[in-house]
Amino acid sequence: MLKFKIISFFLLLALCGLQTAGAQSASVSPESVNTSAQSVSISKDSVNAGAQFVAINTDSIYANLQHLTVAIGPRPMGSANEREALQWTARRFQGFGADTAYVMPVTHSHNANTTSGVAVGIFNGRSDSLIVIGSHIDSDFIENQGANDDASGTAVMIELARVWAGAEPRYTLLFAAFGGEESGLVGSRWFVEHFERIDRVALMLQIDMAGSDDPLIPFIDTKDHQAPQWLVKDAYAIDRGLGYNSLDYPTHFFSINSVLGGAGSDHEPFLLKKIPAIDFTAGVVSSPIHTINDRIDFISKPALERSARLVNGLLQKYDAQGIPGERIGKYMLWQLSGETYFVPVWLLYVVIGLALLLGALAFMRARAKRLRIEGAERVRFSGSKLFFMMTVIALFTFLGEAAMQLIKGLRYPWFLHLEDYLMLAAICAFAGFWVALRLAKNWRFSPDPYVYAKRGLLPLWLLTILFLIVHPRLALYPALTLLLFSVAVFAPGTLLKTVFTLAAPVPMFLLMFFEIFVFGARNAPRSLAQYQGFTPALIYTAILTLLLLIWYVPSLYMFAYTYAHGQRVLSWLRVLRQPAVGLLLTLALFAYGGYLSAFPAYNEQWRATIRATAHYEQNTQAGKFELRGDEYFREVEVRSDTFEHQYDDRIHRRELPLRFSADWLSVSGTQIADSSDTTLIKVDWQLASAKPWYEVKVQLRSDTLDLAILDTNLKYFKSKNAAGESINFRWFAEPEDTLRLHANFKLSPGAKMVRNVTAIYAEPPVPLTVTAKYADVIYRTEVVQQDTLEIAR
Repeated sequence: MLKFKIISFFLLLALCGLQTAGAQSASVSPESVNTSAQSVSISKDSVNAGAQFVAINTDSIYANLQHLTVAIGPRPMGSANEREALQWTARRFQGFGADTAYVMPVTHSHNANTTSGVAVGIFNGRSDSLIVIGSHIDSDFIENQGANDDASGTAVMIELARVWAGAEPRYTLLFAAFGGEESGLVGSRWFVEHFERIDRVALMLQIDMAGSDDPLIPFIDTKDHQAPQWLVKDAYAIDRGLGYNSLDYPTHFFSINSVLGGAGSDHEPFLLKKIPAIDFTAGVVSSPIHTINDRIDFISKPALERSARLVNGLLQKYDAQGIPGERIGKYMLWQLSGETYFVPVWLLYVVIGLALLLGALAFMRARAKRLRIEGAERVRFSGSKLFFMMTVIALFTFLGEAAMQLIKGLRYPWFLHLEDYLMLAAICAFAGFWVALRLAKNWRFSPDPYVYAKRGLLPLWLLTILFLIVHPRLALYPALTLLLFSVAVFAPGTLLKTVFTLAAPVPMFLLMFFEIFVFGARNAPRSLAQYQGFTPALIYTAILTLLLLIWYVPSLYMFAYTYAHGQRVLSWLRVLRQPAVGLLLTLALFAYGGYLSAFPAYNEQWRATIRATAHYEQNTQAGKFELRGDEYFREVEVRSDTFEHQYDDRIHRRELPLRFSADWLSVSGTQIADSSDTTLIKVDWQLASAKPWYEVKVQLRSDTLDLAILDTNLKYFKSKNAAGESINFRWFAEPEDTLRLHANFKLSPGAKMVRNVTAIYAEPPVPLTVTAKYADVIYRTEVVQQDTLEIAR
């Protein structure tokens, strides 16, 4: 990581005119922060509550966490456990002496008929302006305790409510435990839209994941703006003053995330409403969030205290000094070697524009200096030969993983030690480079540098434009690469050209292998679990190879440009294709591969997942029971009353020979055409279950033309597939045993309505136990009833 920071520092120098946080604010020394902290707070860990000091108690935080995760348990949105957790939190606020404590009901989400809530505790201050201190109380599925994500943040938030109770603060403090965060920030979106005093909220502080010793990541971005600079500066200053120095903003990750989304928390709806807001998150890489293993066993008590002290420090500062007036910021935060730089958006456009201009000028300069070669002496297909060489390098990059898969008999041998396997990929890439050089030993290449410059500059120029259409922050990376390549074209002498050419690929490398790349890589197996066999693997490898080619082929062309321009100086590079180099690389691969082979792929904390899913067609009473895992079945044992088997093979899908029935679902009611308009269909259905269900989905479509919905009190969404457009209703996380669907539809004359009802249960249909060496097991039963309905007209 140190090397990445040094490289990033030199890249940052290209952004002349940076706005730093100032000599006293962007890089505040611990001593100066301590002095400031003494002037704004009574102590680092306590709040003056009248005549007494109330200190942060780590044991109290842990007790809150234990109650949420063990006594209550998993808390998916809409579940009884989520409701219990919300009510318990509101009672805690009330017990601390809150002026107001209640659970704000959330009657639905944007596309599901599932209720949730927000536990609210309000402690009046001397001002009616509010500071919201938030967390989310839900977990993402019924087997997940959600200890770090985010019972830990809720436990810290409750402790801060205890600490500040009776403190007579300057601002009114509102403590909030949001439900439904994992289902799309449902609780916080509802709160921002329905809380009657939202216009009086001056600040929002979110604690999402506080139980890991990892650095704290400040989430400060939306697609269009950021949290105000003063809030970010204060957070860093207080973090340093407390002696943690734990805030670490992953610039390259957020360059992707702020554009594409995928990671965020309940502070976002506040930021979107231009309310100053920030979230502190720890454990994105080291904590097994969104898995069964997000348990209290892996929680760090010192980390809980760290988050509590940081947020408490911010509250103390603003209680003493007030909240600044600036509401939002527009910048790109770049953190290097402990310093924070706020790069203004206009400067991004300047750098991108400069890169595009220099790229065009570099192209013209290279063209103007192209060699005049007679037709008979011209070398053809030099660009195609280099493209082939890059393809060889890209394919070799994956060979190390493939070899370790064969040796260890696992699909993802890198799951626990990805960074070490990335080093293996780098060695394999060098081996691929050597092989490509050997293959090209007797090939002829054009001596004209322009042949390579145009193939390097033009794709980068176009890629910068394409990324700029999406977002300037994303375009900065190809722009910096283009800028450095352009400087290489203008640079005098081979040495300078080589330096800039070698530095140029770094921005694109940093964007691809962003700071928390491990997090993204570990999520990939879940989405690939459904694919098995040679063809899907081939397609997946082809996609990754194509991505590597798009990313790095321009770099190879520019290396070729620099080499062609200074062959006399760089002729020593030919030694790289000597057999001795290949021998060294082979030895390195065997040595490092042997070193990696001793590393476990999984442990108690990081495990694969197997889904044991029974699918039952209630109309035909046909059932299928399937095991599907994201990892190969190693020492997987299946036991039922009628079947026992152990799987230990390179498979990750298998149908079990189990006979079962699951006639648990019943659908009744009517669908009648209106007497005055036979295309108007009035539906009144009742869905019932013989046992508690986990999720219910109703999909409706016409057997001919599209079906249109006219009126309903339920939430729904539309989808399209090969059968046409459908209207979908959804309930999840333990809905009531009986549901009613009342709606009016527009149906073409003579058409029929096709109804598909799917009920999902968090249990198998027969007694079944599945155990695995490397995996945890999730049981589901899907009961489906499909009808083509006759309409009474």
